[in-house]
Amino acid sequence: MPRTIVVTSGKGGVGKTTIVANLGIALATRGQSVALVDLDVGLNNLDLALGLETGILYDLSDCLEGKCRLGQALCPHPKCPNLF
Repeated sequence: MPRTIVVTSGKGGVGKTTIVANLGIALATRGQSVALVDLDVGLNNLDLALGLETGILYDLSDCLEGKCRLGQALCPHPKCPNLF
């Protein structure tokens, strides 16, 4: 059954991105299929934390604007096959 885990805080610099990246990797290495979404449209850094900065073609705003489908915006992690 799918689950949604939200990590949020009104304050910057408290480690949200680090926690999300590590939690996603931990779940994916245990066989869970994980899709991480960075909703900080101004300073999204999740791709940097996961080492995917060169593999990102589309982001959430592109999906919302109809420029791509959700499946096109999901970028598989090269070293963790269950992580997107």
